[in-house]
Amino acid sequence: MALKSGEWFFLFGILDHHFLHAIHLNDWSKFPRPPLNTGKSFFALDLAIHVAAGNSWQGCRVTQGHVIYVAAEGGLGFSKRIRVISQALPELFAQAQEQFCHLPLQLDLHGAQDADALLTAIGDRPVDMLIIDTLAMSFGAGNENEGKDVTQFLTHIAQIRDQLKCHVMLVHHSGKDQGRGARGHSSLRAAVDTEIELTVDGLVRAAKATKQRDLEGGKVVAFTLEAIQLAEDMDGDPITSCIVKPQDASYAKTIKRRRLTGLTEIAHQALVDAVRDTGVKVQGNPDLPAGRKVVNVIEWRIQYSRKREVDHVQKASISKDFERQVAKLIDLNYVRKEGDRVWLVERT
Repeated sequence: MALKSGEWFFLFGILDHHFLHAIHLNDWSKFPRPPLNTGKSFFALDLAIHVAAGNSWQGCRVTQGHVIYVAAEGGLGFSKRIRVISQALPELFAQAQEQFCHLPLQLDLHGAQDADALLTAIGDRPVDMLIIDTLAMSFGAGNENEGKDVTQFLTHIAQIRDQLKCHVMLVHHSGKDQGRGARGHSSLRAAVDTEIELTVDGLVRAAKATKQRDLEGGKVVAFTLEAIQLAEDMDGDPITSCIVKPQDASYAKTIKRRRLTGLTEIAHQALVDAVRDTGVKVQGNPDLPAGRKVVNVIEWRIQYSRKREVDHVQKASISKDFERQVAKLIDLNYVRKEGDRVWLVERT
């Protein structure tokens, strides 16, 4: 589907074509420094693949477009992230493949030379969305806290955006003060049209539009990361990466109100995944909740085992842990069980 003048680009009502926006992680309440494996690059890549495929994303309409993803950090690990999507979501990847391009480049967009070099490298290739991940690894010798350096960086970003006539996404870190948003000089936030803040609470991530220049703000989407094994290394250890699994945004709020921890949290998330993937509504059974999705406990056990096997836990230990966590979640009134059927207790 071709882009038309004035048409929503993707994430209808959140992001538009020819805009500049930034994604940043905000989780300083739990970590003294930016935490690892927080999901912002997985989030950005998942969004990019859906744009390239033209598939709806997190319930939002999407206009298909050509995407170039400049991966300035991550090295070979980023290629694994693309590979796991191709294996776990083959139909989506096949639809996106011709419109998606991965450029593993470290750039100095604080300087004009690399901005010109990037435009030369792209050449006549069509671009509707350009992702730069991360801003810090593309800032060269500049200082993110210096207004003149940020202005120079943004000037080159604007040059790239205007010449390519595309949407530009910057993946960035947040600062120590949560209330001030993205790290660096305030002119960065002033320049972006849309800012998406990514927060982490246990297994659940939430992405919220904290700034919208011309569109409605405050929209939230939630997701978790599911580890997928790609292969085994020479020692027989699994080689893994993650895919994004959408979650109900209201579920993320529930987790924040009464947070589970450790294996209990993993077991709860495993049931959430099982209900989402295989849950069915059973009619005419007085022992089961009307209008609620239920699953066989076997499906729950499978999801739990997948999450634990990533950590190389033995199957015997996983089985014992699972039974303990089922009992604990029932006792905490998070889960109900009738025979071999289980379901989540709706929280208020």
